[in-house]
Amino acid sequence: MINVRFYLFIEVENLIFYRIKIKRRKPMQTHIEKRRQTFHVRNQEITVLADALINDVNNEIVFDLNLDNHAIEMAYDQYRQKNHLITPEEIVAIRKKYHLSQRAFAKLLDVGSATIARYEKGALPAESMNNLLLNLKNDSSYVIKLFMQNKNKLSDYDRRRAEDSISKMTVQLKSESLLNSYIFRNQNDKSTLDDGFTEFNLEKLSNMVLYFTQENSNLSKTKLNKLLFYSDFRFFRDNSKAISGIVYTHDHHGPVPSDFELLYTILKDNGDVTTEPFADGRGSKFISLRDFDKAVFTNSEFSILQKVSKDFEGYDIEMMSEYSHQETAFQKTVLDEVISYQYALDLRD
Repeated sequence: MINVRFYLFIEVENLIFYRIKIKRRKPMQTHIEKRRQTFHVRNQEITVLADALINDVNNEIVFDLNLDNHAIEMAYDQYRQKNHLITPEEIVAIRKKYHLSQRAFAKLLDVGSATIARYEKGALPAESMNNLLLNLKNDSSYVIKLFMQNKNKLSDYDRRRAEDSISKMTVQLKSESLLNSYIFRNQNDKSTLDDGFTEFNLEKLSNMVLYFTQENSNLSKTKLNKLLFYSDFRFFRDNSKAISGIVYTHDHHGPVPSDFELLYTILKDNGDVTTEPFADGRGSKFISLRDFDKAVFTNSEFSILQKVSKDFEGYDIEMMSEYSHQETAFQKTVLDEVISYQYALDLRD
């Protein structure tokens, strides 16, 4: 800190000289400590505990740009949380999810690009804009609706990028809807004996299907259903829990995953597998579209998958069905009845 009492000589047109005297003041002694600080944010008093620069002489807070800005940011964050406002990070995440620049995102929302820039830097959005942004964050279908309304305001480049993201999102929404339907129909949101005391795990099911598909070059739906059944039931017999959490039912051709057509549609929509007809036109076979992830399984789970695959390596559809028909799980149940995992204790092997 300095007073304006210093010597400085300035020549003006080679004629006039000014003389000013400087006297330096001793630097202020300060330290940093946490202090409760109250800020007025939109007519609300917000108190935060934040680092502040303190004058050692009078114990008062001294201005410090970095510390004060940080305290203000804390107050804004607390205000956002208290009033359910979207955060700058969430706004950026929404925009980047659809590969949009600030300018393109602003056009989609029908606001100025400077407005989006301010929000991303920490400015608090108005209530109407906050509600709009929260809808974009929480409801993917709302994004599609808004895009259809305002897509003509975007450049061809931005529109194509957004369309690509929304197309992928639409597939994901369909998959999520099917998955929710499966869980609701089979009550897989909690662990019971019907699902082997295991909540349904789509990731494990997906990788079980991928593993068996890659191990069997001509894997039919009927055989896949039986491989899944024996994997889950054998593992339950040895460990008192299933691998995938699938519910199995009694079908004409033997035990099958409940709503297996729905499950396989989800896997297709997710890009895990596809199907193609057999050469003779009778039925279709599964083809994997990506490698299975062994890390999804424990060592004991993967050992069961390997053993099941090996045990039924030479079995065709008729042999698999005939073998499964000899199981108590099939003989003690009727068509469409859920097969309890208690029958795992009676497996032939």
